[in-house]
Amino acid sequence: MVFFKLIKIFLFLIPINLLSQGEIELSLNSDSIWRGITQNNGNASIGAELNFNLNNGFYSGFWIENCCSETKSYPNKEIGYKTGYIKNLKKNFDISIEYLGTNYPNSKKDNFDEIKLDFFFYDFLISYSTGLDGFPDYYEISYEYEFLDSFFNISYGDFKPYKKNPNSNGSNFNIGVLTNANDFSFEVSYFYFNSNMNSNLDNDGIIFSIAKKTFF
Repeated sequence: MVFFKLIKIFLFLIPINLLSQGEIELSLNSDSIWRGITQNNGNASIGAELNFNLNNGFYSGFWIENCCSETKSYPNKEIGYKTGYIKNLKKNFDISIEYLGTNYPNSKKDNFDEIKLDFFFYDFLISYSTGLDGFPDYYEISYEYEFLDSFFNISYGDFKPYKKNPNSNGSNFNIGVLTNANDFSFEVSYFYFNSNMNSNLDNDGIIFSIAKKTFF
C-alpha cells in the first residue's frame, strides 16, 4: 500500500503548467447505483466530482457523495480519489491504467482500493478492475453511441462476492440515454442486477440524473 501512496503523491505533484483541462461536476440522482447494486436503498443522492487532465496523459480526480445509507449501520458518505494514465496506441484504440481509492469516513472497514485497466476501441470499452487487499475483481464491457447532443449507452458487468457477502455477487445490465444542454446533462437509465447466489436479491429500476459541469 505504501507503493501506491507514493504513486499518488508523485502524480499530484506534476507541474501545473502541464494542466490541459479541469472540470467540476455537481449531480443529483434518484438513487446511487454501483455495479447494478443500489447503495442508497432507492433514495436520492447528491454528489460532486473534481477532475484534472494533463497534457502528458496523466489525470486525477476526487469525488464525494451522500450514499450507502441503507441502514443506520451503513456509511452515509463516500469519498474517493483516482489517478491514472491514458495512452493512444493507434487510431481508435486507447488504453488506460488507473488507481482508485474509495473511503467511508464513518465506516472505515468498508474502504477499498482497486487498480483498473481500460481498453477503448472505437465506441466500445472493456474494463477490468482488480481489487487490492482481498477486494474482488470486476469485469465490464460497454458500448456508447453518440447522436446529436446525446449518447446512448449499454453495459454488462460481473462482480464476485466480497467477504462472502451474497449482496455483491452477481452480474448487472444497464441501458440509458444521456442528453447534453450547454453545461447541463440529463440521463435516464434502466439497471438490472442478477444475483448469482439468491434470486431474492435480484433488483432492477429506472434512474434519473441531472448534472452541471464547469470547466477551467
